[in-house]
Amino acid sequence: MDEYPKVIIAPGAGFCRGVEKAVEKTLHIAKDKENGRIFLDGELVHNREVGDRLRAQGVQLLKENSEVCAADTIVIRAHGISPQRRSHLEHFGCEIVDCTCPLVGRIAKIIADHSANPTILLGDRNHVEVEGLCGYSQNIYVCENLTELTQFIDAIQKNGQIHGDIFDHKCVNFSKMDDWILVCQSTLDMNFLEAAKILCAQKKLPIKIFDTICEATKRRQLGLRTLENCDAVIVIGGFHSANTKRLYEKMKRKMMSIFWIENISDLLGINLNNYKSIGITAGASTSREVLRKIYGEISKK
Repeated sequence: MDEYPKVIIAPGAGFCRGVEKAVEKTLHIAKDKENGRIFLDGELVHNREVGDRLRAQGVQLLKENSEVCAADTIVIRAHGISPQRRSHLEHFGCEIVDCTCPLVGRIAKIIADHSANPTILLGDRNHVEVEGLCGYSQNIYVCENLTELTQFIDAIQKNGQIHGDIFDHKCVNFSKMDDWILVCQSTLDMNFLEAAKILCAQKKLPIKIFDTICEATKRRQLGLRTLENCDAVIVIGGFHSANTKRLYEKMKRKMMSIFWIENISDLLGINLNNYKSIGITAGASTSREVLRKIYGEISKK
């Protein structure tokens, strides 16, 4: 038996380019800014270590009672915001730096360009990316899972048309005769999208489907296959990170010994001594530095 366990890092683990650019850009602003403060309009990314690093550079969260002046700078988070929120920020009269991930911006443009079409958005209803995207259309409905999507489509096909408040969370005006579009949250589970495509084909919907799952998410999800023969798997990422949650849930369906941690200190409560092989993956907002530290620590166990 080897003295140390074999440790495998899944392809695609850690920072995606959109998150990396957002963090680099914000840190660069913090370093060069001479006057005024830097505010983040919400967490730049869902990662505690990144948040601590930004706060150490004087970057602070924008709050409802924050007094913003012209010399200040507001940074828009990587998840993006709605047009309505952007208009609100512009009223402060200060510099606004947009760190929205370009892929999220692409989804927003698709929705805006098809704003006359009823739109289905697959994703987490309360996630900040989804909340921002919903602002680009007056007629958009969010489905969090295949059951919701099925119920929504069935209701329309049964009634011919649906107006008003459906399922208690979104005012919609859909008709089965409309030309619909379907888009996805950028970090959606690939299996959900594939199942949605099959369902829409079976229901013979007049719908155009856009695959808006980012390539980094696809690589990260496909990379889980390399960990399936490990004795245990560590998933690294913020506990309120949507894409990290999906990685954890996908692996949990396949193996018993799986652990979700945010940083290296969380390893203290986990006994990994009896595992010969340990796999590691990480969400899009986990830095390579954190990934390296955790890899090194596990390799010594």
